[in-house]
Amino acid sequence: MYVLSKNFKEFIQSQKSENNSVNEIISIVVSKDATIDKLKKYLVEHDGVLERIRNSALDYLLLYTYDTLKDDCITVEELNDFIALKKIFSIKQGDFIRYKEFEIQEILKQQFIRMYSDKFIDNKEAITQVNLQIMFDLSYDKFEEFKKEEVISALIGGADPRNLDISTLPKGFIL
Repeated sequence: MYVLSKNFKEFIQSQKSENNSVNEIISIVVSKDATIDKLKKYLVEHDGVLERIRNSALDYLLLYTYDTLKDDCITVEELNDFIALKKIFSIKQGDFIRYKEFEIQEILKQQFIRMYSDKFIDNKEAITQVNLQIMFDLSYDKFEEFKKEEVISALIGGADPRNLDISTLPKGFIL
């Protein structure tokens, strides 16, 4: 079983879900003697729990996203934790957009404003963009759509397109 990072264990000390079942599952997977069998036993005893708590699990993962972005980057460790938690809570591809699109847009907009404000995307920011795309299971086109407004704003502000980590200019934009 994947061992969640020290960062995540620190996060759960200060952040609890409003849903007791989410907290119980987290407790099981972070315990020192965590096993897949213990998690399976809980899930069998609480049949259908993952479907019932999907919304709360998504909210908790969004809360963890905000926590990971406090330092403006997402480490490999944090990304791996997030991916593991999605598996633990049976979050499927498309669930974030289907159930939490507004919240995803807000997180991404906040990050894009910060990243594009200096009209230059450094390596750390480029990696963070890729990690956000992975975390929320966003297609390339959907991710590009979300960042389009800030890319255009940076270009209008005089940014060199080669410094913005974009493959093409936004549709209809002419230099």
